Amino acid sequence: MIVAFLAYITFNYLLGAKKIINLCSITLFYIMMGIYIGESSILYSAKWVRFEDVKYVNRSILYLKIGFYICILIFSILPFYFKEYNLKKSLNNKVKNLFVADVSWVLIILLSVPLYLVFINIYIPVFEDRTFISKYFQDRLADFIPYRPFYTLSINALSTILFLQINYFLFSFKRVSFTKLLINKKFLKMFFLTGTLFFTAKRGQLYYPLFISIVAYLIYKRHLVKLVFTSSFLVILVGLSRNFSEIVKGELSLEHTLMTLSTSFFVSVRELTRVLFFFNEGEHAYLFGKTYVAGVFSFIPTKINSLKANYNYMRYTSIISDQNPDEFGGMRSTYIGEAFVNFGFVGIILVPILFAIFVYIIHILIKKYALNNFIYYVMVFWIFKMLVMPFYENGSSMILFFLITVAFMIICGLRIVIRNKRSILKISFLHKQDEKD
Repeated sequence: MIVAFLAYITFNYLLGAKKIINLCSITLFYIMMGIYIGESSILYSAKWVRFEDVKYVNRSILYLKIGFYICILIFSILPFYFKEYNLKKSLNNKVKNLFVADVSWVLIILLSVPLYLVFINIYIPVFEDRTFISKYFQDRLADFIPYRPFYTLSINALSTILFLQINYFLFSFKRVSFTKLLINKKFLKMFFLTGTLFFTAKRGQLYYPLFISIVAYLIYKRHLVKLVFTSSFLVILVGLSRNFSEIVKGELSLEHTLMTLSTSFFVSVRELTRVLFFFNEGEHAYLFGKTYVAGVFSFIPTKINSLKANYNYMRYTSIISDQNPDEFGGMRSTYIGEAFVNFGFVGIILVPILFAIFVYIIHILIKKYALNNFIYYVMVFWIFKMLVMPFYENGSSMILFFLITVAFMIICGLRIVIRNKRSILKISFLHKQDEKD
């Protein structure tokens, strides 16, 4: 896979891409790392989920590699079809304001309320009893369920706002002294958002906005040494937060930290192995696209949406593994797993083709419309976090997450302007920057 990946990067660069870092290359790199790390850590992580039978491991790796090579093939062919080597950037820079939005405190506080209610009513009692904060709520899950719709909305909305606020800060301030930083209103917003998200114990919603924004900024500024150190620090921070209880007890170890990191972000092989096991051993019938339909209509609450209740992919994987879908989050077996339970081996061939085409079209749009290099890298990393990685890991069950993220990026871009004595509501990033309000 490494040889194929390097060959693709070289071929794409010589073809005229000029940028090694793009949506396609990051997608391939993440899949490749997921396969390698997942394969090496599956025996370690299997004990976490009480699953010792790994006879499906080789099949899981084979299916994932098929998807990987199909993506490389499609990414290599499509530049000729779209004539990417002749692509000219559009003079329209409407997307720029989307990533420099200063979000109001009112919206941030309103969205934080459900999280703080959960902290007070659930997290604090669990912490006092067990000395750690857990995203799984331990024995308080029944108490948490009434909060769950509002909690999900809030945590994803605040993650989106954190991303917007960080990039507004990076883009708006050329130089800020350390002494003035602590009283800077924009920095205080970021500090509040970061602290709030940290205590949810949800790693992705906190660390991805931070990592994406800072890495994109340092690449844009060509600060390679700072990039290496900052990225390493953020990875270490993730590892420490992932093992919060071990720190409190004084039992932290390097090996355990590395393995928990691998099982936090690269669980594809393990989870795909489990899905294949339960699906085949249970002799379940193929679903023929039901999980995809359930994903599209996932915004309809489960109580009145029987399709979502039974065929939302994460709920479905909980059901076939004899778990309660209201208590167990399901198995992140990648889009390959969902393709298999819907269409069998045909799906393993067809769905990666569609996935690669979709990713490539977004790659072209980013390349065409992002004139500023900072915006280009931010868009590449953010689209990867918002769309590619969730859909690769969780499949169609992430459509609701995608809708929430897009909705709050639009909400944060809404502005009321006065024109001819009339109040007009407009989305700032859909207007040219030189247009005066």
